[in-house]
Amino acid sequence: MEYKTLLFIAVIFCYSLGALGIVLGTLARRPAVKSAANLLTLAGFALHSVFLLKLFLEFGPRGLSAAYHIQLLAWCLILFYLAAWRWLRYPFLGMTAAPLAMLLSLFSLQLAGLRDILPRHLSGLFFGLHIWSLYISIGMLTMAFGAGLLFVYTESKIKNKIPLAEFTKDMPSLSTYDRVNSVAVMAGFPFYTLGLMSGFIWAPMTRSVVENPKVILSLFIWFLYALLFYQRAAIGYRGRKTAVMAIVIFGISALSLVFDYAVSHHSLQLMP
Repeated sequence: MEYKTLLFIAVIFCYSLGALGIVLGTLARRPAVKSAANLLTLAGFALHSVFLLKLFLEFGPRGLSAAYHIQLLAWCLILFYLAAWRWLRYPFLGMTAAPLAMLLSLFSLQLAGLRDILPRHLSGLFFGLHIWSLYISIGMLTMAFGAGLLFVYTESKIKNKIPLAEFTKDMPSLSTYDRVNSVAVMAGFPFYTLGLMSGFIWAPMTRSVVENPKVILSLFIWFLYALLFYQRAAIGYRGRKTAVMAIVIFGISALSLVFDYAVSHHSLQLMP
């Protein structure tokens, strides 16, 4: 078994234990378990960084497989989570980021035989602008999704006068969830717009055939994202409505990602 395979197995192992530990530690109200889970997630992130860097240096942007792009997205989710944990003191976001990163890493195993069709003179531009802009926006949207889920759950309990579960007593207030939603949407939407527009510009330049369903779905997601951004920035909407919209947008984006890679293959071809 070569070292890259062992490295990837170690990444999956750390992410899996980290995701399990964060969920169990939160539900059981065990700070020590959550701390250990965060350290495992951090270790997985470090190993993942080495793994992705080695592949990039070996193949370059033009020779990367579709699996690499999915793993890069998982890496971005963990990056945003660790940033929120370290600087914002929001460890609750790990309840969505860590499990999603683990699932994305496992999903990438199904795409190892596919690679993007990228002209050499445009591969760096595509990778640097389109991919990174979209993945940064999705990382932000994941934060909004996690905060939105917890907001809806907690607010429903309070509104219906149902006793809160024990684990929620250690969780932040509704205003904290709403603030995370706001920051994530305000920062993520410009990146999503940049990533989407650069993709539309890039496709004709490479003579790629872009399927109409994919274009319509991408524009639909952008419209919902823009609506949520407008409601936040111009109207000042807060609370349940914006939380639900963030959940819906994330759900549609996840379906779009599956369609892109598992169904349409996103301008991909089998690797020789």
